[in-house]
Amino acid sequence: MLLSVVATTAHALKADVEAPVQIEANSAVFDKMAGTASYDGNVIIRQGTLEILAAHIEINAPNNEITSIMATGAPVSLKQTMDNGKRASGKARTMQYWVKEKRLILDGDAELLQDQDRFTSNHIEYLTGTGQLKAGGTGGKGKSGRVSAVFYPTNKAAE
Repeated sequence: MLLSVVATTAHALKADVEAPVQIEANSAVFDKMAGTASYDGNVIIRQGTLEILAAHIEINAPNNEITSIMATGAPVSLKQTMDNGKRASGKARTMQYWVKEKRLILDGDAELLQDQDRFTSNHIEYLTGTGQLKAGGTGGKGKSGRVSAVFYPTNKAAE
């Protein structure tokens, strides 16, 4: 469920999806009829190697099926170990994950990192199922939609 929130170009540890989800917060409100949960104040979500830190998280789960997760903070941050052993991390003012579409949206000073590679923009959309990434566009509060990427070669050129 929450494992997919941190997808980057590699896949997250397969064992993470089987690990229990632990959530800590200063307060929580559940509405079983509406299928919603809201966590406030120093929210920490852990599932295996996945860790998400936020000021506020809302989970929509009608009929006990999670459809979306929204996290806000200053910033929201996440980190996880990938199958290849590398650490992936990200941050933004808001993060949204749409479960059925497997779509992660980072808005506001967004950044994705994997190992040394770094990708930044005011808006980043990542399709966790396919690895497609879209970034840029006009940002909020007059911010530029510029995109910055730094990639390091995985193999050195033959000498």
